[in-house]
Amino acid sequence: MIKMEVLKERAKQYIKGKDVCVIATCSRNMPRASTVNYVSDGFTLYIVTSAQSTKVRNIGENPNVSIAIDDQGKERLCLQAQGIATILSGREAEKARKFYCQFRDITKHKPELVDIMLRVELKEIMFSDYTTGELKVYKFRV
Repeated sequence: MIKMEVLKERAKQYIKGKDVCVIATCSRNMPRASTVNYVSDGFTLYIVTSAQSTKVRNIGENPNVSIAIDDQGKERLCLQAQGIATILSGREAEKARKFYCQFRDITKHKPELVDIMLRVELKEIMFSDYTTGELKVYKFRV
């Protein structure tokens, strides 16, 4: 059996090694899934997006989100998580944007498409591993 500390570190490294996820939001009983770029700091994701996006509107009404990170079968790993999203503003947004821009260049995007910073704090994770040919699913809280 894999130790929880080892599993959590492996999940963190998996998240850090990727840069695209699907974020699912919901408002008024209408779900919405969006593919987005992100950068991570442990089990916290930072996403830059448009203030006019459906995901921002939905998060404003309901901060509960679901995240999926998949490697498209290359490593045979995937991660699904539930978390809480926050629309950042002021100093928090500036700090998050600076952190984000250390890893991703957003200067070529239209400013209105990258005017909001989201922080997603992952709370519950399901990490699936099929690297040995046998599916192993690990669930844990952060």
